[in-house]
Amino acid sequence: MQSDALPASRGSSLTALLGVFYACGFLAGFNENLVNMALVAIMDAFSVDAVTAQWLVTGYMIAVTVVVTCMAYLYRRFSMRALFLTASALSMAGSLGGLVAPNFVVLMIARLVQAAGTGVFIPLMMNVIVDKVPHQNMGTYLAVGSCMITLGPATAPIVTGFLVSDWGWRSVFVVPLAAAALLLLVGFVVVRDRRPGQRKALDGVSVLLTALGVTLLSWGLSELTLQPVAGMAALAAAVGVLALFAWRQQRLASPLVSMAPFGQRSFWPAALLVVITMMTYFSLSVLAPLYFEEAAGLTASLAGLLMVAPVLANATASLVSGRVLDRKGEWPLLPAGLLVAVVGLLAALGGALQQSVVMVTVGLFFGYLGTGMVLSPAQTAGLRRLPDELDSHGVSLMSMAVQLAACLGPAAYVGVMSSAAARAAAGGAAAGAASATGFAWAMGAALVVAVAGLVLAAIYARAMRSLSAAGR
Repeated sequence: MQSDALPASRGSSLTALLGVFYACGFLAGFNENLVNMALVAIMDAFSVDAVTAQWLVTGYMIAVTVVVTCMAYLYRRFSMRALFLTASALSMAGSLGGLVAPNFVVLMIARLVQAAGTGVFIPLMMNVIVDKVPHQNMGTYLAVGSCMITLGPATAPIVTGFLVSDWGWRSVFVVPLAAAALLLLVGFVVVRDRRPGQRKALDGVSVLLTALGVTLLSWGLSELTLQPVAGMAALAAAVGVLALFAWRQQRLASPLVSMAPFGQRSFWPAALLVVITMMTYFSLSVLAPLYFEEAAGLTASLAGLLMVAPVLANATASLVSGRVLDRKGEWPLLPAGLLVAVVGLLAALGGALQQSVVMVTVGLFFGYLGTGMVLSPAQTAGLRRLPDELDSHGVSLMSMAVQLAACLGPAAYVGVMSSAAARAAAGGAAAGAASATGFAWAMGAALVVAVAGLVLAAIYARAMRSLSAAGR
């Protein structure tokens, strides 16, 4: 069991350790949206369309999801130091590969290698927090971690927008390459944990089922509006594969990740809220640059500047919401955050229909603000009531929820945007107007999902308030 306070003798070492892993979480998030502002330039350089190019984002998310699924096993099998050093080296190798990639296939492979490294960082950071921080303070510490996770992908379009405009798309890989090298040097000194690992075999079948299921799910969503029959078939196959994965975990003596946390009524609704929130967040992060550049005709650097205010709103909301959760609980924080996000999506949809960049930017601000209010509290609400023996599995499942949303959101909404834009263009609309129409349809789809999340958040937050009142 965890103590009620952190021992003073290890306070400084824990602070340094968390500092390193908070930075790792930021880098992992930054890498997720690393190529968003470069997609248009990459499409031109390698002669690929938007649906193909977005696999640089979705493929990265799939690879990260597979690694995250393995993290409950990896965290028990290897020391924290071994995981950190390996992840840093893979992140550097992937970034270097992206910097020198001669064609789209090599660039895709480099992104997958990069994902294999940075996919370790987020659950490793969360495991350190859950293991070493008292539950009554977990909201605040996880809020900082969530801030780093969301600040990374939110900052990426701003930084890379200027890099793409001034130095070309390859320059975006210089930042994570340098950051990973610096983290490796600092972490080599700070990350000293060498706890003995449990020598148990990795279930390769479960790993393959995860990769196949998430890939089919992402591809099916991206094709659903373009090729409905193929998309539906892929989605049906994905559901079957993922169900088989869950069934297998329940029957293995040493599962890749235990499904037991889903048996806790405080956990599974929180995980679903994380999926809904992150689908909204990542979709805005991917779609906004495409809208600003293709529909509004802005430069990548100017599009990046327009993301500054939403990014700051998200970071601030994330930090504040963690403290609010520790002091006040889930009600009314969670439904209030989803309500703000819904208002933001409505504004973005209306701005796209009216071809108003200002209104779209305002919508992004409130969309980012609302998601920042929900992500960390939802994660904390699900994790802090788990028994200690399920902590690492709960962390893996929550991290899987984040990455699954990162796969589903862009794949689904870019598919909606592309098909709607194509229909508008076929009807005689100009290129910019067609892109704006596609963006509006995508915002409409995201709005439906967010409204469902709002209803779930209201029900769940009230239930958790009742649990807290009963002392559970």
